[in-house]
Amino acid sequence: MKIPPIHFKTMSSDTSAASGTAASDTAASDQAGQVAALKKELAETRELVSLLADRIKHGESYDTTYAASPYASNAHNFNSIPLKGMPAKHVASMIEDVHLCDFNPLLNTSSYVNVTSEPEEKAVAAMGAQINIADASVYPSSIELHDKVVNMIATMWHAPEPANGGKYYAGAGTVGSTEGCLLAGLALKFRWREWYKEKHGLSDQQVLGVRPNLVISSIYQAAWEKFFRFFDVEAKVVKPNLVRDKMAVNAHDLVSLCDEKTIAVVGILGNHYNGMYDPIWEIDEEIEKLNAEKGWQIGIHVDGASGGFIAPFQEMSGKGTPAPYDFRLKNVLTMSGSGHKFGESICGTGWVVFRQREGLASHVATTVTYLGGSSDSLTLNFSRPASGPYVQFYKLLRLGQEGYMNKVENQMGVTSYLRHFLSNLKHPSGKPRFQILDGGDTCCLPVVAARLNPELNLHYDDIDLQHCLSESHWYVSGYSLGFENPMNDKFEKLCNDVNETTTMFRIVVKSNLTRNLAENLAGNIEKILSVLDDLDAGYESIHSRLAGLAVKDEEDISIQDLREFSDSIGELPSRGLNKSLKSQFIQQSFRKKKQKRSSILAQNIC
Repeated sequence: MKIPPIHFKTMSSDTSAASGTAASDTAASDQAGQVAALKKELAETRELVSLLADRIKHGESYDTTYAASPYASNAHNFNSIPLKGMPAKHVASMIEDVHLCDFNPLLNTSSYVNVTSEPEEKAVAAMGAQINIADASVYPSSIELHDKVVNMIATMWHAPEPANGGKYYAGAGTVGSTEGCLLAGLALKFRWREWYKEKHGLSDQQVLGVRPNLVISSIYQAAWEKFFRFFDVEAKVVKPNLVRDKMAVNAHDLVSLCDEKTIAVVGILGNHYNGMYDPIWEIDEEIEKLNAEKGWQIGIHVDGASGGFIAPFQEMSGKGTPAPYDFRLKNVLTMSGSGHKFGESICGTGWVVFRQREGLASHVATTVTYLGGSSDSLTLNFSRPASGPYVQFYKLLRLGQEGYMNKVENQMGVTSYLRHFLSNLKHPSGKPRFQILDGGDTCCLPVVAARLNPELNLHYDDIDLQHCLSESHWYVSGYSLGFENPMNDKFEKLCNDVNETTTMFRIVVKSNLTRNLAENLAGNIEKILSVLDDLDAGYESIHSRLAGLAVKDEEDISIQDLREFSDSIGELPSRGLNKSLKSQFIQQSFRKKKQKRSSILAQNIC
């Protein structure tokens, strides 16, 4: 086969130049593309190397101790979620570092909340943390356990048997006694609304325009301030006497404030200031007479936040109240208590019991059907862990009635020791160091309450004592006796017989405060009093000047006041405050005293 010849076309010089340029451009373009691809590959390789390095570093960090890991040497400011996770054990160590900077909870005598637990109890709490106690269709056995706890507490408080042969009492586990108070208050408000509407022939819309009230002692816990504000109920407050009545409210004075718009009267079974019980049995007598005379239907709520798990066992040991304080009284309609206080359960455990479901619990019950079944809810919040009911069930079975009774007797014994110790302490002048302000061994919680003897005219007060004791790792609650009266929104004295600048302190004897620990606390109190006695006039001038500013209205504090006070601080280099911070310090100190004595509410842990 003949191969045809190949003919080459002769190109002009222009054509050759253009072709060369195109080839050059193509080569440059190919080279640029290759460079870009290599750069991309290099970046991806670097990213991969970095990722592998991080993983190796993470693995090394996991395999080593927290102290040898990079997490121990870096400052962490977690205001946003970190990009990458950390080894579990090191995160736990970080949280432990935070915990170590708090006071030792075992030496905290300010709070009423239980701080001890057994290993088995902790395991039970962890088990309950995975259970949503609100979901009855999925966790019916846990709901039944919860209801059994309600039954045990209701029978302890002598609630009437459930109507129509029912299996369970009307009540619920709550998040602390605060939710219990709020639920009881709401049930009583709705009960009153039905009565008032019928009595005055009002429509559902008309009765909503009538504002009800609740009558209570000024020694109430913070739960009731929330109730007044959140649920639009007027507060009618009675101030007790500190020295004469040890803060127990006068029943006649309390009930005399009632009118036809009163939803209930609250009796406090152990106030948080000094542990004294209100005479609920006397309040019941006064309410019975008032209802009979006026044709009203006012009931009583017993706020047993602390005393609900103390008074029953004092009664068992023959050292109880002179008369019933619970559902044995005709007019007691609701009662609440903190399981996490003297009930010895985990923090966040509370209980409320209603006298009956009809006309009370029914007002706050809601039915839920979207979780695969139909179940009732008696709580303000919905989803919550079962840890509280689980641990409360554990403790009720673990201790039994005799165990609780022995525990309470031990607590009252340690309380008596501390009370007598304080009573017997003498000032160098020969006068008693302290004035005891609690109820003694009966009708009172295991609480020692006292104040420095006002006859001594000391240059320090009970809050100074608190601060100094903290240097020995003990935390004792000192506070001033003032509050913001919800009836007029004014800052007033808490009790009739002392002014709002009066201070006192309390020692809550929880189950972990043994006699040996109490002796250590007593020894530290005695040492610190000697130190406070020896403070020079510089301390006295600062303290008295601050007290002088505290009683002024905010608009009356002059620049000269601040300047003089700053100068007095400047005489003590240990304060370490520069001139610009001094005025801030004064104003902040004043605001803390002006705004409801926030230290008082800080002690009110529910």
